[in-house]
Amino acid sequence: MSTQTQQELNAAQACIYTRTNLRRAFKDFDDTDVAGIYLRDDSCLVVRRDGSEQTYNRPLIQHAFYDYTTRLKDFFAYLGPDYRGPGIWRYNAYILYKGWTYGHSLGHITPNAQLQKHWADRFIHLSDPAKLTALLQSDQTDLGHLVAPDGMRLPDRPFNLDTELVEDESAAPSSEPWCSCGSFQRQLNNVDLFQQEIQGFRPWCIHLTWVQKYRELLCKRTEARNASPSGTPDKCVAWWYAPPADAASDGRFVLLHTKSGAQAPLTHWRTYKSKEVFTQHDAWDLFFNMMEAGYVPFPGVALPQLQAAVKK
Repeated sequence: MSTQTQQELNAAQACIYTRTNLRRAFKDFDDTDVAGIYLRDDSCLVVRRDGSEQTYNRPLIQHAFYDYTTRLKDFFAYLGPDYRGPGIWRYNAYILYKGWTYGHSLGHITPNAQLQKHWADRFIHLSDPAKLTALLQSDQTDLGHLVAPDGMRLPDRPFNLDTELVEDESAAPSSEPWCSCGSFQRQLNNVDLFQQEIQGFRPWCIHLTWVQKYRELLCKRTEARNASPSGTPDKCVAWWYAPPADAASDGRFVLLHTKSGAQAPLTHWRTYKSKEVFTQHDAWDLFFNMMEAGYVPFPGVALPQLQAAVKK
């Protein structure tokens, strides 16, 4: 084994230089027989159980970590029951649901999905972020996360005239995005170390990426609706999603389109690219493509006259 100095990983580096991120950065990386991962100069050092060493480019692993941490998951990954989007809570924060209903064909009857339905309109009665987070993220519930894409705005503390006036920076409102998930919290708690390792680093996670994309979708949908001179759009798309039979399969995403308005009879609708099969992984692109073309999307379940098309 080389006598050159091996640097132990700090808390941030231990999140970045992992076997999985090495595998993401280097497709031929063998993650077996790894005795330890260290840093040496500008390289990531992997020591095998037989004493051999391999060095890897640190920036490439950093990019792999960042890309994976900020990736966009499919449209249904964080929808609540009945296609419910993020729910408004308190303090500028939202409830982001895990997509239990859409994971497989029986997802809607799982205990997690049923608990989401039970709590959906009751979360607002909880005022303590810590208690709410415990409810959302416990091993028994695993309902979702608390997210604040524009920063958490906790209420001011009561002012006490008998105490000395001291500026409390920790209580000041923050516009920095925030999420209760473990990944974000690890980054937040070690942000100085992450910034030393990755220039310009700021905490982020897949939940914030998804919320950001969902907001963009809502804005585009509003633009598409408002573009109609009459105020009622003629160009519409109705969509349905059938979850997969199991976790190893893909679901089916189906779209009908019309230029006769959302209330048009079934005979005025046509299947979009009927010879192609779309899945949950196509949904984001399809939504944005249709809105770019001036079509407004509607969940098909909201249009009773189209239910016969789904049953065929």
